[in-house]
Amino acid sequence: MASGPARTSLVVHYAEIGTKGNNRAFFENHLERNLLEKLEPMGKFKVELVDQRLVVSKDDDPEAWRVAMAVLKPVFGVAWLAKVVECPLDYQGVRAAAAREMALLKETSHPSTFRVTAKRANKSYELSSQEMAVKLGEDVLKDTGLGVDLSNPQATLFVDILSDRVLLYTSKEKGPGGLPVGVTGKVVHLLSGGIDSPVAAWLMMKRGCDLTYVHFFVAPSAEQILETKMARLLKALSRFGIGGGRIVLVPFTDYQLATADLRQEYEPVVFRHFMRIVAEKVAHRVGAIAISTGDNLGQVASQTLYNLACIDAGASMPTLRPVVGYDKSEIVKLAQELGTYEDSIADYKDCCSIVSRHPRTRMNVQAVLEASLRYDFPALAERTLSNAATMKFDSRSQTLEVEPLEAAPTVERRG
Repeated sequence: MASGPARTSLVVHYAEIGTKGNNRAFFENHLERNLLEKLEPMGKFKVELVDQRLVVSKDDDPEAWRVAMAVLKPVFGVAWLAKVVECPLDYQGVRAAAAREMALLKETSHPSTFRVTAKRANKSYELSSQEMAVKLGEDVLKDTGLGVDLSNPQATLFVDILSDRVLLYTSKEKGPGGLPVGVTGKVVHLLSGGIDSPVAAWLMMKRGCDLTYVHFFVAPSAEQILETKMARLLKALSRFGIGGGRIVLVPFTDYQLATADLRQEYEPVVFRHFMRIVAEKVAHRVGAIAISTGDNLGQVASQTLYNLACIDAGASMPTLRPVVGYDKSEIVKLAQELGTYEDSIADYKDCCSIVSRHPRTRMNVQAVLEASLRYDFPALAERTLSNAATMKFDSRSQTLEVEPLEAAPTVERRG
């Protein structure tokens, strides 16, 4: 943008991505793709990477930044974002745009003092950061009559001097930070529908994981889940993920019938051991390399360190537990901030209401493995998945649908 009139757009800044050294371009490109995917339902936006900033614009709609701001604010990798006025590099154009912005701010927010904060990514620009701040501050003072206060201003004019343009803005919106979804790989996440597991899913996505959810249900049919809080939670979590989202809906009935004679105090831990085996089979189907859960150490009897060891016994891949060190009030606060709390506490009959509420706090690993062998959990898991379904949410069309789970890929045997 070497010449031409000023235009309004959006600038997106990252934080952690900037520490990635020679790999930074990989993370930047992934963030750019994620931003474009989120914006696609709203029309054709342009995202440009300029001097470690992403500039989002839509040439046929000068007010498109409002839509973009709301859609992109929850996207992982975004440290902060702001509505900006883009100016050509010549100083007089910057001065005129700055005067207009500050005059408008004076009318709407009524500040009496301001300061200018400048950053120069373009080291060949005629003014240094400090020189731009001083000169532009003096000129805006003349043009608007606002007073200057460098210590405690009522408004700040930010100036980013880039290689091909200057960005002006007066406020910033904080994003979630973290890494772009997809950069660290695929993970299968056990989504119970309680308070903890949606928060754990959000934390996994914040570390760049692309999640496929697995949920065990007790309803007569998978289609009935469309009318429950599980559908609402999938929609809520899709704001942070990419491509909508999907939950593999696994019927509880097969396990319940197969283990009818299991000792009651064994039930929760043995069942959760089975859940992990099912999740691993789903992971192999979707190309995931880890499992994640909403387990919180010591929060309930089935989540003692001893019982978590039993659940993980014989695992073929890591089980990640992002809320393991949080206390309940911290998890509840995060759920409220994310907008999942009200749905999480809504009425819903899940598997936890059926299995024993009084498990042993120190299950024996050998006892769990013997139960797995006795009931042939790997075969039971395959049989259970043959009756499973997938609930998908399409973020573009905002539609939900349930369809049969795709069959496991056939492995060709040679020799």
